[in-house]
Amino acid sequence: MKARKYITWILSFVFVVFGAGDLSVARPESSLALVSKVIQRVLRQQGGKDWVDAKRGETLAAGDKIRTGQSSLAVIKFKDNSMVRVRELSELTIEGENNSGVFFKSVEIEKGAVGFNIRRQGEGEEFRFSSPTSVASIRGTGGQFLLADSADLLVVVEGAVLYTNQVSRESVEVRAGFSGVSRKDGTIVARPFTDEEQREAIEASRQTDRENEFELDLRDNQGNRRKLRIEFK
Repeated sequence: MKARKYITWILSFVFVVFGAGDLSVARPESSLALVSKVIQRVLRQQGGKDWVDAKRGETLAAGDKIRTGQSSLAVIKFKDNSMVRVRELSELTIEGENNSGVFFKSVEIEKGAVGFNIRRQGEGEEFRFSSPTSVASIRGTGGQFLLADSADLLVVVEGAVLYTNQVSRESVEVRAGFSGVSRKDGTIVARPFTDEEQREAIEASRQTDRENEFELDLRDNQGNRRKLRIEFK
């Protein structure tokens, strides 16, 4: 517990005093998160400007976008040490605000998938994932959120999430061990997750200090799966 508080304090200190590190202009007053890891092709867009290569240590403010390419990964860490892993071929926007010391944080996903490990939120605070189809309201949990052609899939491996379909406005609670399926036709259900959903969600949401390690989940022509672990300098 002391170590966690210490890490959170250090992150806050870096945001306020040093900002982005290698950015020419830091934005400490509006920073919500930082780019903790970049693997392969990761792009960043600030304030509607051109897309540029994202760099580890850069800060992210409300409205900033992240996009990942094929076999690429980005890890985003928020000020409270919550972690979001942006999987390959994904695009999202960071949003948030501070209202009298109460932080609201939101990740708006346009395509792809994210793994997440969200720290327990304070009184009145919320961390939210959203898509055109769904909203996942989180107080503290881990799992994976994935957008597909016909439905969004929320897999919860720890805690519980209030999951809402934006078409019908119906909601279900998705607890650890369950997946929420939110369809574009307005239907939404919670069901036990499959073994494959569990494995992928655990991998997507895990936190590690080994910043020089990256895993790919590969399939051959027969549908067989294997893990490829890459270590880099």
